Order: sequence, then structure tokens, then C-alpha cells
Amino acid sequence: MQRISPQKQAALAAVIFAVVAITLQWWRLMSLNASYDQGIFFQILWNGLSGHPFESTLSSQLSTNVIHSGEFPALGYQRLSQHFTPILVTWIPLIGLLGIWGLPIIQVGMITAAGIVLYKLAALDLSPSLSAKITFSFYFANAVIAPTLANFTDLCQLPLLVFALLYGLRTHNKLLTLICTVLIPLVREDTGVVLAGIALWLGVKQPQRRPLATAMFLVGVSWVVIVTNVLMPMFGDDNARRFMVSNFGQFAPGVDRATSLDILGQVLRQPITLLRELVSPPGDTLLYLAGQGLPLLFIPLIATDAWLMMGFPLLGLLLAKGSNDPLSINIRYTFLVVPGLFGGSIYWWRSREKIFSSKRFRQIWTGCMVLSLLFAIAGNQNRSFSFLIPDSIQPWLYNNPVQQWKHGQSARASIKEIPAQASVSANTNLVPWLANRSVLVRFPHSLNFQDETGIQKSVDWIAVDLKDLSHFASAFPRDRKMLNKSLSKLQKNRSIYSVYSINDGVVLMQKHKSQSKKLEKELDQLIINLSAQNDAPQ
Repeated sequence: MQRISPQKQAALAAVIFAVVAITLQWWRLMSLNASYDQGIFFQILWNGLSGHPFESTLSSQLSTNVIHSGEFPALGYQRLSQHFTPILVTWIPLIGLLGIWGLPIIQVGMITAAGIVLYKLAALDLSPSLSAKITFSFYFANAVIAPTLANFTDLCQLPLLVFALLYGLRTHNKLLTLICTVLIPLVREDTGVVLAGIALWLGVKQPQRRPLATAMFLVGVSWVVIVTNVLMPMFGDDNARRFMVSNFGQFAPGVDRATSLDILGQVLRQPITLLRELVSPPGDTLLYLAGQGLPLLFIPLIATDAWLMMGFPLLGLLLAKGSNDPLSINIRYTFLVVPGLFGGSIYWWRSREKIFSSKRFRQIWTGCMVLSLLFAIAGNQNRSFSFLIPDSIQPWLYNNPVQQWKHGQSARASIKEIPAQASVSANTNLVPWLANRSVLVRFPHSLNFQDETGIQKSVDWIAVDLKDLSHFASAFPRDRKMLNKSLSKLQKNRSIYSVYSINDGVVLMQKHKSQSKKLEKELDQLIINLSAQNDAPQ
């Protein structure tokens, strides 16, 4: 039997990764495990179809106007105040064509393509077998799998662009280098630091190309400065009042707003604090680095090229705080580090390929890849593998796939009753399916919004999945708190909203609808039962 060539092995790995990832993304949506961020990105692109890109009431609910000033989510709010992501407009036509399925296809497609380009890049200097092994490591990496299977992230575009840039630099393809140099900073307001890292590596490792490296560095850094200090403030105050303070407030205690230049100045003035934050907490930092290096047999941790490429974005993650742990191996921020990690590893191997001839070495490497895959599954980011493993061991919490599928069917059938133009308040797991409308806010946080003229209005419909909340409330305090808040919110607004339907724990309520005594009694009983269940000792 003829052995499959390494090139075909890499292509087969890409196909398997794409098929499995798309299938799991499909399952997440159908089983209601996709959540808030998925809805935000869908809404900002869906609004682009009508000429209002980046507008999102869902994103507005996370703005400083709502969080700090107590305002209601606003129709017409521009998400560019929170994250400057102009490159996303290129995907608006695909959203128009594919609807809710567009985002999973974009995310999986971009990461799959990144692996293919990674193989092409490695094959320029390494043997086909070693190049294929590096590609397998990419598709097996926890830092790649987990965020790919999670909610959509704009950073999914980054690995492909960085690998393409490295390919352009290696082959002296001026056009490809120029295109990637321009596009990388457009991914998000902070991705210019990734370009700066590549430029640093190029300047150190290839002195003859320092003019090009200097130009790339200036493009990356100046874009970050201009975007965060000039462009984003044109759309709102979120970056200064929310993100800079929440992520880097330890360098500027007591302030309620700070620009990126303010924070940079504070960091440079506090070297002791800087050193402490770089290694604190030491356990989390070491685990993060180990998790990133595991699928590549920890080679990036001893590779100068990798450290140069990933150094700047990694520095940002080590210094940042926030509600989403930047040093989690399972979330989107890993895409800032992954490109330099794998790109730098290729250059480490150029002078050490003899090591790969050892069968024992290759077996250990394969073991590390499998271990990385198992960690990704066990991490169960965004409950992507909840059909396979329990969400909690103590107490035991598991929903089998049949139950998840049936509940998803019931929920989707219910929310189809909501008119397409109606304004809605929905809880997190229903948000992605309702985001193709101008006004959608998060229940139970708000039932109100501001229209374009600033007039405050209440939404037309409430959609809440009490069954999902009650299922997770038994094991997770956050869900327990959310269930209590949801039940209270429903009770307080019974005079305004009447029950439209109750289907497998999914409650729809409509404003100023005539009451159905039967449905109202059914909701009364459901609230009593869930309240008693939630108040019981856990």
C-alpha cells in the first residue's frame, strides 16, 4: 500500500479539522450553546446589510454609557468605540448570503486556511514530513481548537494574515507583504502590536532588511496609537473609560479614564509594578506558556525567533487584567500569540532538522499533540463538548445530546413566532438566533432601549429560556444568580407583558397582549417550582 505523501497528509488534516469544527459549530448553534458575542458580531454585520455596519444594541449594552452612566442600550450605537475592526465589513455580503451560519464558516475557514499557509511556509525551508508535523500541531493545539469552536472572534483572521506575511517576507513577494502589512492592523485596534513583533524579529534576524522592518514597525505602532487615541474616541468613550482602566488599571489606580498613551507612560514609570505583573500570578503564567508550547513539544519556549515574534502581544496579555482572563488558553486572545509561536518554531527547526529523524522524538511529539487535544476537549470552551462530557462533576450535571437537540428545537420553534422587526429582550443562549434585528437587548439586564432620537422605549417582546438557566443553576453560582434575577424581572413586569407561549421552559411574553389565564397560571407555577428549586441547598 502506497504511503500518503506529507503534503496530502497536511491537506487531509485541514479537511478533517474543517469538517469537525464546522460540525461542532453547527451543533453549538442548534443546541443553544452559542452565546452573547456570537450575537454581537452577527448583529453588527447584519446591520451592515442595511447600510449601518458596526451598529449594535447588544454591544451598546456593554458600553461605558450603560455600565458607568446608567443609560439604556442605544439604537445606532457604534461598536467601533469598543473595538476598531474595519476589516469585518468584507464579510457583510457573506452574512447576507448565509445568515446565522456565516460566522461559523468564516471562523473555521480562516483557521483552516491558516494551517494550510503554515504548511506552505514551513515547506520552504523544512522537509515535507516536518512541515506536516508542524501543521498537525497547529490543528491539535488547544490554543487553536478552543477559540475556533467558541463564539466568533475578529481575531480569527489574524493567524492567516500573519502566516501569509511571513510567507511573503520569506519569498520576497512585495505585493503579498504589502497587503498583509496593511490588513493586520485593520483586524483590531491592538493587532498592530503583532505586526510590530514581526518587524522586530525581521530587524534582529535579517539586518539587511532593517529599513523594511522599521517601516513595518512604525506602521504597527503608529496605527495602534492613532486608532486608540484619535479614531475610537470619535465613536465613543469606551476605550478610555472601560477597556484601558479595567485591563491596565493597576498602573493607574484611582483614575476613571485613561488613554493608551497614559497607560504606556504609567507602565514606563513603574518598573517594579511592571516586573511584578509580568510574572503574577506565576502559576497561571507558567501554565499558559506550557499550554501554548505543548503541541510543539515546548520548542517555542526555547526559540528566539518565536519569542521575538510573539513578544509584544504576549507582553500585553501578561500585563492585562479584566473579566475575561487574558491568560486563559481557551479564549480568543490566544490568536494574538499563536502566529508568532508557530512561525518562530519553523525558523528554529531550520538548523536542527536532524533531531526530527529520531523515531522516539517524533512519538513524544505526537503524544504532546494528543495531550493538547484532550485538554481542549476537557476545557469545553463555550460548552462545545457538552454532548460528550458533563458540565460539572460535583454536582453531576450532564445533558445528553438528545435532550439538547429537543430543547433546541422547541426554543427555535418558539422564537420564530416573534416578528422580524420587533424589538426583543432575550437571555444569552437565545441571543444569536434573534440578532438579525435592529433592537435586541440582554435579559434580564434590560427591557428598555433608546431610539435614534434618544427617546426611551421598552421592547415589544421578552424571550427567556428558563429551562437552560435552571439546568446550570444547580452547579454554577453565576447561573443561579441569573435565574433568580430573571424570575424576579418576569414577576415585576407582568402588568406590562403577558405570556404569549411557554414551550419546554422557553417563555415568550408580549407587551400589551391580552392575557391568557391558562398561560399566566402555567407561568406562575413554573416560577414557583424554579424558585423553590433554586433556593434549595446546593
